[in-house]
Amino acid sequence: MKVRMIVLTLALCLAGVSMGFAQDAFMGVWKLKEAKSEFSPGAPKNTTVVYEAEGDKVKVTVDSVSSDGKPTHYEWIGKFDGKEYPVTGDPLSDSRSYTKIDDHILSS
Repeated sequence: MKVRMIVLTLALCLAGVSMGFAQDAFMGVWKLKEAKSEFSPGAPKNTTVVYEAEGDKVKVTVDSVSSDGKPTHYEWIGKFDGKEYPVTGDPLSDSRSYTKIDDHILSS
């Protein structure tokens, strides 16, 4: 009985570790720590950015504050393949493209 419990525990630990490494580093909720950030004068501030899987694409939802203090909300659904995909809700852009440089860096 003890051997079976030990084997089951190890199997669950290994499954959890492999799932943790399989998840993309970008996925999740990113919140602005304004005290630790520097902004150019008049730059908008992305207060919350959410990256989530949407089929074979990524959905990026951004809540921000514009340079004049108004809240904004926009969404982008696409792939990190360098191609343009439409943006909804952003008064400054109609489309956007991202390229994944490595596991921790995106280029727009």
